[in-house]
Amino acid sequence: MQTIREQATDKEFLRSIVEKGYQLPEDTDAFALAKALLDNFLSPDEELRDELSYMILASAIIDKGHLSTQQLEYILSTVLNDDHLFYHIGETENDTVFMRSFSNLIVAAILYIDAKEPTISESAVQEARAALFRYAREERDWRGYVKGKGWAHAMAHLADALDICAQNSRLSGKDRRQILELLRDLAKVTTPLYHEEDMRLATAASHIIVSKEVDDAFLREWLESCFVLRDPNVTTWRKASNMKNFLRSLYFLLLWDNMALFLLEPISLLLKRLDEPYVEVDGGNE
Repeated sequence: MQTIREQATDKEFLRSIVEKGYQLPEDTDAFALAKALLDNFLSPDEELRDELSYMILASAIIDKGHLSTQQLEYILSTVLNDDHLFYHIGETENDTVFMRSFSNLIVAAILYIDAKEPTISESAVQEARAALFRYAREERDWRGYVKGKGWAHAMAHLADALDICAQNSRLSGKDRRQILELLRDLAKVTTPLYHEEDMRLATAASHIIVSKEVDDAFLREWLESCFVLRDPNVTTWRKASNMKNFLRSLYFLLLWDNMALFLLEPISLLLKRLDEPYVEVDGGNE
């Protein structure tokens, strides 16, 4: 008889859960398995980390209601701690990013369940919101796909978590405005974002915009604050490039949904400004 820890690292056992439509064996202690699966987020093995551990935890355990409210809050509090969301925070180019990045997805999974039927405490929701904001400021490893190890994708996973967080009924209009400001700042990072992170960030922003819980005046000011003044520095060029991709994605998401159409022209004009040639300050020549 395998222990829970052995089951959590046995890919054949985990594959059997996936193959059965994410149904847990009847004698499985879902809470114990959930806690054990979290350790696998540090693994460089893409299948174990992503396709098995994350998917089983989100789809077979959390989404199917195997955890009580108290257990959900325990898992949420756990993934927000220094051993998970903030594990070796600030480090780059190593495997610690996998633990941090996939912890974001569990925050999203729990808040998604709560958004459909609020059960966890408001204080737990606000703790998650605050932790996501802190994480966004402190993360430095924004790699997308890591060759031989799979997706790190911390920016995309953070965007997903912020998206679900913003949809929670316990958040205020001020909270949502702050999330929009954070999404803007994330779109200005100096790391090139070329694994469709722009779409994930824009999706979160568009959901807040179309919710109509943020006033139009703020949205116009927020959009203007997305401008990046370009100069010859490659760092600034990267920021401008990331922002242009974010705004393009936001433009088409709003267009396709036929929502907040008053923002389309300002976005288009802002994109044109971001594409204007750099002008030398001293000579005034292009």
